[in-house]
Amino acid sequence: MSKSFNTLLAGVIASTALLAAAPAMAVSVVGATKLRVTSAIPTWLQIAEVEAIEFGTGDNVASFALGGVASASSQYDGISGPGKANDGNTNGNYYAGEIFHSGGPGGNQFLDIVLGRAASLANLRIYGNTDGFAERNFYTISVFNAANDVLYSGAFDSRVTRLSFVDFDAPPQIGGIPEPATWAMMIIGFGAVGSAMRSRRRALA
Repeated sequence: MSKSFNTLLAGVIASTALLAAAPAMAVSVVGATKLRVTSAIPTWLQIAEVEAIEFGTGDNVASFALGGVASASSQYDGISGPGKANDGNTNGNYYAGEIFHSGGPGGNQFLDIVLGRAASLANLRIYGNTDGFAERNFYTISVFNAANDVLYSGAFDSRVTRLSFVDFDAPPQIGGIPEPATWAMMIIGFGAVGSAMRSRRRALA
């Protein structure tokens, strides 16, 4: 094997190792229009508040104040409707009329929130009840776009802290700016090619 080939091979191996060592990137959520919350157990669905924070503005685009519309498969009574889950009140007392409470238990129960506008999300948060039913504070949240494609789905365990959340990556920039690991790979690759060319010139001389 020639020295130039060995140099090039070493550059490729180093680039691969660098890429493998890079931390896994979280998901980006772009063009979100709707959330669906279900019980992860399943049991009765009790939700104090759902927040969907938009990248750039920091707005909670799930909130009623910004045009978010909540609906549900059922509700327990007249004081625990779906609107309690996006009214801006994160308190979790059913008896004070502060939470959404489904009309029945089971996996067929859901809460939907149509966001006030299509958004790239920075964060999702969900607050559970404070009525001594902590086992009910375990949720699955799915995020959909306007075509009803699932952009993200994950479990949110609020049984201990009453608040659980997930942070999303920044949306990809227009023009496709490479990630740092990609830049590093390119630089190493260019360096390896340059070194190989210099070695070849020296050999010819």
